[in-house]
Amino acid sequence: MNRQLLIILETLENSDSISAAAQKLYLSQPYISRLIKKYENKYNVILVKRSTRPIELTPAGHLLINYLRKDFQLQNQLESEMEEYEQNTFPTLRMGITPPLGENFNLTVLPQLFNKFPNLRTNTVEFSTTNAEKAFKDGQLDLFVGNTVQLPHVENYPLHSDQQILVLDKNSHLYRADRTEILFKPTIFQKLNHEKFIVVDSEIRYQNIINNYFNDIGIQFYPSIHVRDSTTAFKLAALGLGNMTTSIKAIRSSNCKNINYIKLPIDKVCINFSLSISRNRKLGKEITYASNIIKKDFTNKILSL
Repeated sequence: MNRQLLIILETLENSDSISAAAQKLYLSQPYISRLIKKYENKYNVILVKRSTRPIELTPAGHLLINYLRKDFQLQNQLESEMEEYEQNTFPTLRMGITPPLGENFNLTVLPQLFNKFPNLRTNTVEFSTTNAEKAFKDGQLDLFVGNTVQLPHVENYPLHSDQQILVLDKNSHLYRADRTEILFKPTIFQKLNHEKFIVVDSEIRYQNIINNYFNDIGIQFYPSIHVRDSTTAFKLAALGLGNMTTSIKAIRSSNCKNINYIKLPIDKVCINFSLSISRNRKLGKEITYASNIIKKDFTNKILSL
């Protein structure tokens, strides 16, 4: 059973329609419908009640989700436990980070960590928060630095709150060549209706926060470009290919040519960085030491761009 089916069913479980789920996953509605139908035919059951609003999973659908989750958990548990029987192997600390932190995180944490534990092995992977949650569920992560992970077996420690901005390309109706920052006003965004936007596919939760904010104030926009990271999105905005949202730190680290920005209300759109640690861990001393480094150096070294 494939992982994508589990992701789709979990998304349908929290969506009003197949169309809404498709938008969250950046997949087409026909594709999701075909995949669901494939497994309905395979097991000769109905997995999704399509006639209800919102749609609902049937008992068979919930049963399939449970077995898919157990299947992945067992696979990951087997792989983890088999590592203990590998010859000449050292323990591996598995760390996840949100994409913008990559280089600074490794240069800050790894030298101190290996100085303390020279035989340790590490694996640092860039994760969106959504994928980090899945990795925690599957037992594939020891710690994660990014947006707060909401899981019962994960401990969270706040690190930093970061204000978000709307970046305007030179083709926006709000763009002003004589300035960089445009002051926020409640009615200013009305001119943005139907302008081009660049969205970051790897951060579904973040994009949902942004989408919900604009929906709440009556702004509709259509993604014209999909990319995997915010750095690429910012560079494309500077080329005049669309508006995007990012952290205020992205502006402070750039020369801001050919763009304007508006600070979004911090009480409406704020991204919080947290250190998330799995309670189901074996490398207690190593994780504690890495966590102390992250807490101590996050603002002045890891987040510094």
